[in-house]
Formats: sequence, structure tokens, C-alpha cells
Amino acid sequence: MTGPPRQRSDQPAPPDTRLETLLDEYEFSRITKRSVASVRRDRLLGQGCPYAKLGALVRYRPEDVKAYIERNLRAAH
Repeated sequence: MTGPPRQRSDQPAPPDTRLETLLDEYEFSRITKRSVASVRRDRLLGQGCPYAKLGALVRYRPEDVKAYIERNLRAAH
């Protein structure tokens, strides 16, 4: 029996072709504990978290959501 050809160890590994899971505005709203209306208003005003517009769909990358939350941390006084 022969299996798939083996890769040589000196060859680079194939790139990871899986795309990350994107969050919709409802998931983003749930994570940030804000209303969907507030999230939509922020987008309209050009504020808030970066997002991708895919046709009529709005999607957020998890790393952008994390960075958005980190940018908005405030120290307690």
C-alpha cells in the first residue's frame, strides 16, 4: 500500500488556507454588551470597531474586536 507522498522536512509547510470565523453584528453586540442599534450608529458615524462590509453583510474579525476592547480599557481611580 502506498499513501500520500511525504513532505521533506526542508520544505516549508503549506500555508494555512483556512479563513478565520468572522463575527456578525449580533455576536459583536453580545460580546461588547451593547445594543445592535448602538453598534450600527457607531458604524454610521465612522466610530467603533473596524469591520468588513461583504455586500450587505457586516462582519468583524475577532482580533479587531479584541483590540477594540483593549483600546477602550480605562484604569480605575
